[in-house]
Amino acid sequence: MNALLPSPTTAQGLVVLTGPDACLTVGLLLALQVEIERRPLLVIDGANAFDPYLISTIARRIGLAPGRLLRQIRISRVFTCYQLEALLDERLPRVRERFDPYALFLSGPLEALLDEEIHTGEAARVFRRILIALDRVLEWPWSVIAASPDTEPPPPGREWFLPQLRRRARSVFRVAIEEEGWRISSEPGGGSRESGGSSWLWQPRIGALEARRWW
Repeated sequence: MNALLPSPTTAQGLVVLTGPDACLTVGLLLALQVEIERRPLLVIDGANAFDPYLISTIARRIGLAPGRLLRQIRISRVFTCYQLEALLDERLPRVRERFDPYALFLSGPLEALLDEEIHTGEAARVFRRILIALDRVLEWPWSVIAASPDTEPPPPGREWFLPQLRRRARSVFRVAIEEEGWRISSEPGGGSRESGGSSWLWQPRIGALEARRWW
């Protein structure tokens, strides 16, 4: 696949992508760019958007058997913010030690936290604990790619969730769909070394696909 950002093997830390649901697909493609033939990729899917059909298409384009590529992806789906907290805080260290993955892809990490059925104060309490766990995860020598769609305004009292995620990022990028492909624009944010303003028009060989939500 075409290179877009520094590869996860040479650029450690957190990369955050925002924009429409297409940022979920861009994040997955970015995470799959390198190392996947030799080491597994971990995926935590909070957006319920992991698409095995897309993986099969990608595998054929890069010359791998779809089953082989799928076996290299270790995925956990989360449906509540408590599951996300438990994964990051308790399970992830053991999984990483067992499988030696080269990167972690967080698909929609804020989705469960923005559920209005959860009281705002409770969501904030759990999010603070998730941030503590994420800070420990980011101390490891690997890359973490987080794709967090932001097309809908967050519920009142949760506007600070995404900025806190961005503040921890090495790089922040916004995705936009154009007729020619995906427009990827760098944005300033927290620990990002990017000053903002730079952009790329990315034309992935699979076409500009929107993420598929499985509900």
